[in-house]
Amino acid sequence: MELHYIDAFITVFQSILFTHIVNYCLEQEKLKENKKLILCIVLLSLNGFFITYLFGNSSLCIFVTHALSILIIHFTFRKNVLNSIVAYNLIYSIVIIWISIFSNVLYGILGDFLIYDIDTLNITLVYISQIFLFVLCLVFRNKIRQIYRLLLDESNSVKYIIIISFFPDFLISLYNISYDIEPVLSRNIIVIALIAFIIFNIIDFRKIKKNSDEIHKLNRTLTSKNIELKNIKDNYNLNISSLYELCDMNMYQEASNLLKRIINTYQNSGNVYEKDAEGSSLLSLATKHVLAENIKVIVCDNANFMLTTINEMDLYRIIINIVNNAVKAMKNRGTIIAESYQELNNIVVNIANDGERIPDNMINKIFDSGFTTKNNNNKNHGYGLSIVRELIEKHNGKIKVESSEQMTKFTIVLPVNTDM
Repeated sequence: MELHYIDAFITVFQSILFTHIVNYCLEQEKLKENKKLILCIVLLSLNGFFITYLFGNSSLCIFVTHALSILIIHFTFRKNVLNSIVAYNLIYSIVIIWISIFSNVLYGILGDFLIYDIDTLNITLVYISQIFLFVLCLVFRNKIRQIYRLLLDESNSVKYIIIISFFPDFLISLYNISYDIEPVLSRNIIVIALIAFIIFNIIDFRKIKKNSDEIHKLNRTLTSKNIELKNIKDNYNLNISSLYELCDMNMYQEASNLLKRIINTYQNSGNVYEKDAEGSSLLSLATKHVLAENIKVIVCDNANFMLTTINEMDLYRIIINIVNNAVKAMKNRGTIIAESYQELNNIVVNIANDGERIPDNMINKIFDSGFTTKNNNNKNHGYGLSIVRELIEKHNGKIKVESSEQMTKFTIVLPVNTDM
């Protein structure tokens, strides 16, 4: 009879612990009505008493008690049902795992060595260990709340916490079955339920794996799109630079034409420049905007730029940037010669003009960021050629310049893509 009183005491103590931890985890949303908290403790205690009375100490008692306790928590904490169920199943799992270790595993192991003092061992492991656990849970309740918060951060936490919380129940049931202390009917029900539990989890985790793979695939696509957006951003920066230089030379009509072509390019084919009717080669397109009464343009485009790794839009911006710098040096009069050809495993582009000679003390600096031959009072010049060099070197190419009284020539060398 004394053990029955101890059982009742432990059941009440468990109910107090469960209610307190659940309410503590809810923090600002916790119940402040003591009547409801006391009612929850009473219902949980009665649940433990009557289920044990009806089913005895069988494994079915564990499952039924667990399920009814979830319903009691549900009706007690109606304003925050999902979070309260997560908190309850967390503390329940901690308690049931502790009980399974001390009340079953160690009891079964040590019982063989203490046959003459089995009652003392039972009381020590089953009851005193639970009281010790209750004290630990109250002392470290803040740690339990931290785990609770972590669980809430996961999607579908309520569903999986409830599922996982039944796993210790199955462990205790298997222990009872292994020691042949479970009725045949109860044993069969538990085995069938365990098989269904395993099958359900396998199917469910397969769905999780499938969703995880889809998310991983979407992340890869998102990364690719981010890179594409970065390239578009860089392209727009170069476009703006070209438009600025045209406006800086008061060539507003040419700037307008370039802007229209840029808009058509992005609307029609992304990174591939749309060829117009007046010129079918890339060099023709990149030099067309500089046509003026006193400027002659000679184009000889014989290279296949598709053999390189650089796309046509980037190459177009490189050429137009060099041409714009040439126009400034020519002061709107003279001749520009643009040619391209393949030489062994390289594509070569030459852009020459008969404008002013670049001084020897400047020719090695013109590709430096911020350098300009102009006064640069507005601090907006000198970045075009440095970007040109970066783009070319990005594709393992080279650019050089030579200047004399008769001619200034930029030479671009791009390696042929051998992987094609």
